[in-house]
Amino acid sequence: MSESFQRIYLSDSTSSVAIESKKQISTYAQVALFPEEKEQLCALKNEFRKIEFLGIRSLRNKLSILEPINYTVNRKPYLDGNQHMFISISHSKKYCALGASLSHIGIDMEEVSPRIERISERFVHQDEVKFIGTDHLLDLTKLWTMKEAMFKLNDRSGIEFKTELIIEEQTGDIYFGKMLTEKNWRKVKLECFQLNELVISVGSFT
Repeated sequence: MSESFQRIYLSDSTSSVAIESKKQISTYAQVALFPEEKEQLCALKNEFRKIEFLGIRSLRNKLSILEPINYTVNRKPYLDGNQHMFISISHSKKYCALGASLSHIGIDMEEVSPRIERISERFVHQDEVKFIGTDHLLDLTKLWTMKEAMFKLNDRSGIEFKTELIIEEQTGDIYFGKMLTEKNWRKVKLECFQLNELVISVGSFT
């Protein structure tokens, strides 16, 4: 990406994804944290994990979200004290991303890389081959990030990516699919974006 910080608005015009490149840890010295987040940061031993933690809180502050980010027992992020805004978090090798919406949301991003071919058999259903064109690395990355976004949207554990997260239709950059939840199959809308080498997918219930 040409800029360090970018914000993408979704088709509903209210949900968005903020993306920023990761920086040296010293750059985050002025990031405002809530008291419990300061404790969480101190508990992290790995510098790379600290950069990801601070990068997400930096994005949170830039979006003027005034609540600490907490995690459920399943490591799903949520805002403490705010029942009307939902968030989702993603990290790639070079970037951090924070999705925010008035409804449940799941986001994922990945840099396009040949390694996606090595794992494609684990997540591509036979009915999804139609979504893979001549730029197969890009299309496989789109499928992978969409399924990761669905996974983050789903509260069920033990999900099988190949058979329980299914992409069914495509209209431009918007896809529709279904996923097996704790109670039944649910329809999902997915919006997919590309920023140079980065692919970002956002999932929500229809």
